Amino acid sequence: MVNQIEWEYADIKSKRDAQRVIIVNKQDPANFKYFKPLHRHQKKYRVKQSVRIGKLKKYHRRARYMMTLTVNPRNYYDDFTAHDGLKDSWNKIRKRLQRISPEVQGITATEPQKSGNPHMHIILWNIHIPKYKLLASKLYKISSGYVKIEPVRLGNKGAVSYLGKYIMKGTRSDFVLGCLTRWKARTLNVFGKELRLFLGPLIENTSTGEWELWDFVCSYDDCYHKMGEEMADIVYCEPEKGPPVLESPLLVP
Repeated sequence: MVNQIEWEYADIKSKRDAQRVIIVNKQDPANFKYFKPLHRHQKKYRVKQSVRIGKLKKYHRRARYMMTLTVNPRNYYDDFTAHDGLKDSWNKIRKRLQRISPEVQGITATEPQKSGNPHMHIILWNIHIPKYKLLASKLYKISSGYVKIEPVRLGNKGAVSYLGKYIMKGTRSDFVLGCLTRWKARTLNVFGKELRLFLGPLIENTSTGEWELWDFVCSYDDCYHKMGEEMADIVYCEPEKGPPVLESPLLVP
């Protein structure tokens, strides 16, 4: 299965690396720019994600707990159904946590074990669980597998350290990114309105409105059929151009 996941990853990455966004100046239609949309298979994406997570060091609330959820592979047919089961159990557990603290906030990170089965780490803010080991044993009954809850050491600094390691692990390992792509899982997921507002989007919208989308092409052939051979040669054969000043690259899931 590991070989299959890595092959799938290489295939999808090559297709996404071939994508281009073409934009045109509203005042001067002859003036156009093109660039690669940003996606998690690119190193630039991981760097931006690391910078975004680094903001947590200045967050006024302290990270309290880290949860780890696993799956029992005996209960699932394959890694797809195991991931679905993991998501379902997390949704149930999250509702239980909201009963303890309606304003609980957190960040979830899904990653594969060496076997290819998924597990999830969750860092929690704005919640107090006095008997967290007892709660973990109760949550086991509604979970897809093992549940572990432990206090976060060093608060937000510890949270940033952990999440940073996770992001770098994905950069070094095609297997991790391949599994996330296979399961259609997010790299990181933030929940809680206050925490989402504090971290902000991965890409800040700094556009002045001077440019507008002309087209989105997926390959040389796609560009050739939509815009002709000359444009396809410009977009795919000339040295790559970056996005125009004050324009942010498009984020592709």
